Amino acid sequence: MTLRSWLGARILYLASQAVHRTARYQVHGRENLDALEAAGQPVIWASWHGVTMMISGFILCRYGGNVSNMLVIVPDDWRGESLAGWADLLGSKAFAVSMQEESLVAARRLLQLVRGLESGLNIYINPDGPDGPSRVLKPGVSFLAGRSGAAVLPIGVHTSSRFRLPRWDRYSIPFPYSRICIVFGEPLTVARREDVRAAGNRIATAIDRVMAEAETRYHQP
Repeated sequence: MTLRSWLGARILYLASQAVHRTARYQVHGRENLDALEAAGQPVIWASWHGVTMMISGFILCRYGGNVSNMLVIVPDDWRGESLAGWADLLGSKAFAVSMQEESLVAARRLLQLVRGLESGLNIYINPDGPDGPSRVLKPGVSFLAGRSGAAVLPIGVHTSSRFRLPRWDRYSIPFPYSRICIVFGEPLTVARREDVRAAGNRIATAIDRVMAEAETRYHQP
């Protein structure tokens, strides 16, 4: 690991810890997550790219350092090394996927993920990452769900107490002691023969819905 990646991983980890230790989470739809875990069904945690820091804080609140059964999807480029180090510090593992379209390597890696889900692993993925466009879902998540039988759990998050990075995903870093609203939507399943684009539209709509719900609930008295 390069020095740049090493530093990047630790900065991300410290930020996640700050959110974990100081944020006040207002959680809705927790029963959806609880039911999947009670049933032992593999879960694909799906949220848009810009809210990852807030969700990582919640994961630490819920599981502490016991997230060895969750894979975090990262790109197979220079960014992936920092993200892999960050996932390792969280107690999880990273899984690099090629971002080249029509790549045979990407296809093989997706099949590895399918086998991982079938074996009981969970996955955290940003379906619009790593380079956007923002909130435009790529077909990988639909393929994974359809081939593995895993449930897709749409996640929405909102806080007004944050700093937004000036980049494509408007990545949000919550300030210390922020109140953060998180909504777990109804789990979605994808039939093995369902068209991946049609399934992707359903998943994207569900994520948009819980994002809007999180913002609305955040501002309710």
